[in-house]
Amino acid sequence: MTPSLTKARFRLVVALLALSVLVPAVLAAAQYPRYWVWIAPELTPMTWIQTVFLVLAASASALAAVVGRLRGWSRGARLVHWLLAAGMVYLALDDRFAVHERIRDRVLAPRDIRIPGLSWLAPGDFQMLFVAIAGLIFLPFVLRALRADTTALVLFCLGALTAAIAIGMDTIDPATMPMTVERLEQTLEECLELVADALFLAALGVRVLGLIGELADSAPGSGPTRTVAEPTRASTPASPTSGPGSLDTPASALDADPAGPSRSAETAESPDFAIAR
Repeated sequence: MTPSLTKARFRLVVALLALSVLVPAVLAAAQYPRYWVWIAPELTPMTWIQTVFLVLAASASALAAVVGRLRGWSRGARLVHWLLAAGMVYLALDDRFAVHERIRDRVLAPRDIRIPGLSWLAPGDFQMLFVAIAGLIFLPFVLRALRADTTALVLFCLGALTAAIAIGMDTIDPATMPMTVERLEQTLEECLELVADALFLAALGVRVLGLIGELADSAPGSGPTRTVAEPTRASTPASPTSGPGSLDTPASALDADPAGPSRSAETAESPDFAIAR
């Protein structure tokens, strides 16, 4: 991998992590002292940013599958990336349109549907647990697909851990907390969710950059080229006697002498010719 590509991967990770911290800070400052208004509720600028990160991560995963086809990956290896892209798209749609919140508020909660034994869950607020379980089942396949790139593997593991914490916080029944604590808890949960999205995007982004670098390295003519110098003929200084009658003169030049054979015979008898010979 070239140094410029290594720097690009590093800058991508730093930029995404910086955005995941700066965006909530700006949104909180814009509504301070009601810092939670643009962060904690659904359908806010915060969820829009999360949606953008997830869509970009899905695009990066799909691009990795396309590059993998050029690299000769098996169908199973490419399928992992396509399924990961589909999962990211689903999460983006859920964030953008508050899908599981609408199902909870309109279908599950009014009927008091809950999981027995999980008393800390609000009625109908168990859907994300199923998403987390599906993610854990699928996680080993993703890690196997990323194991060739250590940086991408570590970033994705950190993203999965952060997402698990965020989902755990999201499942806590807000009715069990005071309003001030609920606002803070929901704000922190959304911030962790954004960090997880940034880590997923960073992992898939650096993976794609690495694959593109490998593809460029394996392209014909991409290796170092050796310049072979053409042998040059040493120039011989002109002899003082060089001329039509010298030995350095090609035979064709002698044959082409306009004087003809008689001139050649005269030259052979001349002293000058003997000296040149």
